[in-house]
Amino acid sequence: MYELYDAMAYARQPMRKFASGIRSLLAMTPHAFDFAGFRLMDGMADMYLRSTRYGNKPDFNIGHVNVDGKKVKLYQTTVLEKPFGNLVRFTKENQGHEPKVLIIAPISGHYATLQRDTVQRMAQKHDVYITDWKSVSNVPLSAGDFDLDTYLTYLIDFVRFIGPNTHVMAICQPAPEVLALAAIMEEAGDPCAPATIIPMGGPVDPRVKKTQVNELAESHSLKWFETNFLTYVPEGHIGAGRRVYPGFIQITAFINMNPDAHYKAHLQYLEDKVNNNQAGIERHTKFYDEYLSVLDMDAVYYLETVEKIFQTYEIPRGVMKYKGKTINLKAIKNAALLVLEGEKDDISAPGQCKAALNLCSSIPDNRKDYYLQPGVGHYGVFSGSKWRSFVAPKVEEFIKRFDLEIGTEALKTGSVKKLKH
Repeated sequence: MYELYDAMAYARQPMRKFASGIRSLLAMTPHAFDFAGFRLMDGMADMYLRSTRYGNKPDFNIGHVNVDGKKVKLYQTTVLEKPFGNLVRFTKENQGHEPKVLIIAPISGHYATLQRDTVQRMAQKHDVYITDWKSVSNVPLSAGDFDLDTYLTYLIDFVRFIGPNTHVMAICQPAPEVLALAAIMEEAGDPCAPATIIPMGGPVDPRVKKTQVNELAESHSLKWFETNFLTYVPEGHIGAGRRVYPGFIQITAFINMNPDAHYKAHLQYLEDKVNNNQAGIERHTKFYDEYLSVLDMDAVYYLETVEKIFQTYEIPRGVMKYKGKTINLKAIKNAALLVLEGEKDDISAPGQCKAALNLCSSIPDNRKDYYLQPGVGHYGVFSGSKWRSFVAPKVEEFIKRFDLEIGTEALKTGSVKKLKH
């Protein structure tokens, strides 16, 4: 499959050059964009180029953040490098002491840059870190396999690097794993165990309310997934010979979950080109440049995730293991827990993530909270206007309440109040 994908990418090069030539010619023609027909032609060529490019990892490109109405420069630094993923830190110009936040980006097809809006909003008041996972087609075979044990080890290493009193946000896929992370570290008495854990719209217990994703996982055997979706990285890539679940299959699956919406979005884009609606054009291109950029997942990690999270439900059943030892969620006693969900989430339905509140039974009720954001789907929980205006303030308030350096005084004075639905 991968060799065919590479061959098709090469075969498209003449047409891509033709489309690029049309755009260049129109750009050099005086007053060409004064005519709706030429704007349509440019839009069709641009749409072809965007949808057929060989996806590379996008950049975060967060130049600044808005702090108290002022633009403040934001710096991006890779602070820890590892074979399968790096730890990236975002700091502001003249930044003082602020609560430390680790954003665990999902490994589910897209790069960590999909959480750009999450980073930019949280960086206004926090010292932000994010897991920047690599496409394993760029990881040599000598690095070994990447499985769930390796994944959890990476998370533990990242939290330890950041240090004590770290607040951990897990977006979508890592929601069950962030519970495992806290349980492992608290049971070991690790001083760097998370101060708060914040799973956001993830499959903690997919049995609660099943979606198309869950039904697909349940209706097929693990062998079926292995036979139909896994392939080997061909020669010409750093990770040649590695068995993977390719990003190009994942993005196809994403699109096929809601093809009408994507079809309408592209028709709307062409209409915006004809009408010279720059805001609509920018909104479309910004979204699809990110959405169509995908990474390859290690086959071992992919199969373990399908089996343990979506087929045998090891986290909610209390049987998941880390390095041979059963993970005990009841060991989480000190971390505070905030669960966030979107009302219209069709990937991890409302209730799946909320299950964490009952599973973490040793956490006192006054250290738990839940917020359901009305009117948003999966991505609206961590990106977009409602994330920025409604969800992020809830996260900030919760972190402020339980940050070890300010939380005690805030609770005494009552300056931080309980979240409301």
